[in-house]
Amino acid sequence: MTSTLSILGTTIRQDAEGRFCLNDCHRASSGENKNRPSIWVDNSQTKALIAEIQAEAGIPALTSIKGGNASGTYACKELVYAYAMWISASFHLTVIRAFDALVTQGLHSVKPLTREQKIAEAFVLLHEDHEKAKEQIAVLTPKAEGFDRFANSIGRTNLREVGKALDIGSKRGIELLRETKWIFRAQNGKWHAYADKIDAGYVEVKYATYTNTVGEEISTQQVFVTPKGMARLSTRLQQH
Repeated sequence: MTSTLSILGTTIRQDAEGRFCLNDCHRASSGENKNRPSIWVDNSQTKALIAEIQAEAGIPALTSIKGGNASGTYACKELVYAYAMWISASFHLTVIRAFDALVTQGLHSVKPLTREQKIAEAFVLLHEDHEKAKEQIAVLTPKAEGFDRFANSIGRTNLREVGKALDIGSKRGIELLRETKWIFRAQNGKWHAYADKIDAGYVEVKYATYTNTVGEEISTQQVFVTPKGMARLSTRLQQH
């Protein structure tokens, strides 16, 4: 950060790596002996936090400088927050607001973009959007082709052929229709279609009457999946 952090009128020094001086924070908090940074650093929870931050950051989260005007213990922003919270809730809130003010100050100090910079930025964003659109088209094209193949097909597909048409096997096709609650088996062993799937145009039920060997007229029904239904199943399989 290029701006200077100030807490309750106390300037908080920074080292070359941008860490903040905990001794300055201690003075800003009223400087009570019980709140010395050295006591907080010896805390087991503090040591665990320091280790975790250093593992992610790759640089020391806490360091000490001895001698000269820069003498003190310096910590990263996350540790400053933790140290302030250890001192008191009110001081923790003060530190959070101090950092927020620092960020706001930095935003206000940014010079507005020139016309040429705005044009260049817009060009970059437009190029990125174009590339993203090309990637989305590449992903969706196979799905669209699969949908059109079934949606534009002629005629209905009987239940045994659904799985074959979808390249998942006849048995798996029947299971898929049951799992999605398009069909169910009645007590007499016949397949029936759910009314909402019929209304949606995914399946159709065709009735037929024939005469058996003893002269009796028998009525039966057969469930078919429509081209719209096949297209919907194809899309579902590609999504999962």
